Amino acid sequence: MRSMAVRGINSYNRHDKRRQSQKVHSMSLISLAGRGIRDPRKAVVVIRHKLLSTIGHKNCRPFIVLSRSRTGSNLLISLLNSHPNVYAEGEILSELNGKNYKDILAKAFGKQPFHVKAKGFKIFYYHPIDDKHSGIWDTLSSIDDLHIIHLKRRNILHTLISRKVASIRDIWVVKSTNWHSGADRNEITVNFSIDELSEGFEQTRRWEQEGDDIFKKQPLISIYYEDLVNHREQTFRKITEFLGVRYILPKTNLKKQNTKSMRDTVTNFEALKSAFSETEWHSFFDD
Repeated sequence: MRSMAVRGINSYNRHDKRRQSQKVHSMSLISLAGRGIRDPRKAVVVIRHKLLSTIGHKNCRPFIVLSRSRTGSNLLISLLNSHPNVYAEGEILSELNGKNYKDILAKAFGKQPFHVKAKGFKIFYYHPIDDKHSGIWDTLSSIDDLHIIHLKRRNILHTLISRKVASIRDIWVVKSTNWHSGADRNEITVNFSIDELSEGFEQTRRWEQEGDDIFKKQPLISIYYEDLVNHREQTFRKITEFLGVRYILPKTNLKKQNTKSMRDTVTNFEALKSAFSETEWHSFFDD
């Protein structure tokens, strides 16, 4: 998987130890409380999880959500966290910032509250972006019981459009509580060169195949964004069965960022559709 990370960058006396651990824990809670000013509900959930983990268990099914940006990973994490027996974190390995990735993994898959039966996080093919020589992928692929939820998007053009639109405003998640503040994104238009799209299509397919290959000896399920949107209950049932937890009706407060058609969003859509009409990517332009 190291090659995936490379290409993505081109686009852990006894009393003293215990006291230090308590100090770090307290500092992290203070930090979370500060963040809570911006997102109170999320801060409460995270703090509650940290506190309950101190008296928890390790008999928990580990999982990762493997994907790339703009494939609905925030939506899936939100749906997973609506389940009382699942706890899913975000991109905890996106950047190491000098930290040992093994310490991060040990914490992520360490002791969990007793109600948590499945614990995981999401990771993109090109993480960590600041250490292309890390052993993260070798380590993950060696965890026998690690369950892989491989999240993909059938129409990669939607992925590339979504990324460009989000990057313009630098707004990557829209919740029902701040929906109106992001409504003007429907006024945004973008354009692409033929080479830009070709590279995006091919790179994404390579990442997907390499992801399937590196985790071929571990439990893996492929989930598609389109099914999360159009067949949510049926798709989420598959995911809960895969993780070994009971099915419940999934919930989320996330909203779709761009509701315009591709034709109305991409200024040179017709020219691009024509250019790709005889290629394997032609179906992406069925708007």
